[in-house]
Amino acid sequence: DAVSAAGPLGDPERMEGSMTIQGGALRTYPFDPQVDSVQVLLRTDGRPLNARLELLQGPNNNKQVIELYTEDGLDRPFY
Repeated sequence: DAVSAAGPLGDPERMEGSMTIQGGALRTYPFDPQVDSVQVLLRTDGRPLNARLELLQGPNNNKQVIELYTEDGLDRPFY
């Protein structure tokens, strides 16, 4: 499988299904147990980005947690 410079799913700027999530909000997205990987793009309009991302697959598995901070979520988004 070829992987483009923009990543395996292509240009993140053109991804469908993107949405705005603002401060203090909690969102959950279920995915099937057969899923091997997920991709997440977090960015802002130039303001600081402070987020906690938790991935949990199945009731008996440990969750994967990423806590991140960047001064400028436009110049340095998380992907």
